[in-house]
Amino acid sequence: MRAAVCAGLTVILGLTLDVPLRAETYTLAESPAEGDHLRVAIETNLTGVLKVTREGKSVPVKIAAKNEHAFVERVLAADRDVTRRALRYYSSAVSRATVDGEAVVRTLGVERRLIVAQRTGGAVLCYSPAGPLTRSELEVVSEHFETLHLAGLLPGRAIAVGDTWKLSAVVAQSLCLLDGLIALDLSGKLEAVDGQVATIRLAGTAKGIENGALANLTIDATIRFDLTKKRIAAVEWKQKDVRDQGPVTPGAEVETTTRLKRDFLDATPVEFGAQVLARVPDGDEPPARMRQLVHRDPKGRYQLLHDRDWHFVGQTDHHLVMRLLDRGDFVAQLTIAWWSDAAAGKHITPEEFEKLIASTRGWKAEEVTDRGEVPTDADRWVYRVAARGELDGATAVQSFYAVAGARGEQVIATFTMKPINAARLGTRDVAIVNAIDFPKK
Repeated sequence: MRAAVCAGLTVILGLTLDVPLRAETYTLAESPAEGDHLRVAIETNLTGVLKVTREGKSVPVKIAAKNEHAFVERVLAADRDVTRRALRYYSSAVSRATVDGEAVVRTLGVERRLIVAQRTGGAVLCYSPAGPLTRSELEVVSEHFETLHLAGLLPGRAIAVGDTWKLSAVVAQSLCLLDGLIALDLSGKLEAVDGQVATIRLAGTAKGIENGALANLTIDATIRFDLTKKRIAAVEWKQKDVRDQGPVTPGAEVETTTRLKRDFLDATPVEFGAQVLARVPDGDEPPARMRQLVHRDPKGRYQLLHDRDWHFVGQTDHHLVMRLLDRGDFVAQLTIAWWSDAAAGKHITPEEFEKLIASTRGWKAEEVTDRGEVPTDADRWVYRVAARGELDGATAVQSFYAVAGARGEQVIATFTMKPINAARLGTRDVAIVNAIDFPKK
């Protein structure tokens, strides 16, 4: 009997000793909610080379940049692990770069510091309730490290030290600022817990498309998660980019390091008073004017509103060159040239304009498909000639517009494209021409 009891105890003890100790787990999840307020600071340093084409050859151009952003944020709409829509007020937003030894500084105008950021389809849409942004201002507020999907870096469940998880394609596309994702191998790992701070390591690769160009990214990031507040407190994001040349951007090989800090606030910031909130449009579809961008000629001769699909690729004292991208595809090029002023109420004649077109270097018209005045407002006169022909030996379609203001100001706008893209351009040429304005001096 005694032996049997001892044997039974041995079996029980043996079974007990064979059961592994359960590892301690930590819930790594953050749920943004409407009405949350945060203070965010982001600093990004970039070094590397751009690959530009000069005289038919690819030439490396050194680039170094430092971007600094500080803003308070109010969550306007949120889902389980994503802020769908947020209101931001930037106390600082500046990008300082040195490109081939030349300093380039971009800032956000004081009157445009209130910004709405939201996910629209697969892209981030940033706009100002105060009115259209410039392309430069848009780049300053939309190309810094994006925080709308920051909670998506977390696994959203309880895990133990050493556990790993895969990032979703939606989160990766947002944080990597890609228009489309081709391949993804990006994983998170809980590396350590020290007191109430969990350290997360994120590493891997992503491949996608931005502005019509292929981008290969290698990412190595560290995330600090506050277990008490259940919030991401800090991120250090290191990224290596190898990007092909695209229709509106040069090729590049660059490395960036971004450091982000965020604090959740207990009270509504003074920047978000009732009068400020009343200026923010309801819903996810802002007024069309807020979605447009404004370009002002550096010499103040003209300005124009344009859709965001138009990108700047060159500018001189007399010419502005833009390109239209449609879902990453290069559709058409626009060149706006300042022409000599006429007397008040006068403009170039249709006959003079057509002679000017015929003298365009490299252009040989084969068929004129349209000519005549374009309906517009009373403060300007617009005349169009559309034709098929050869441009520098290649088949092309071009639409030429003469635009004159009431005081005799004149510009010539030329849209150039392959014949197959004429239908994709549609009426966007007329829209941009009718948006050209001549401010009073």
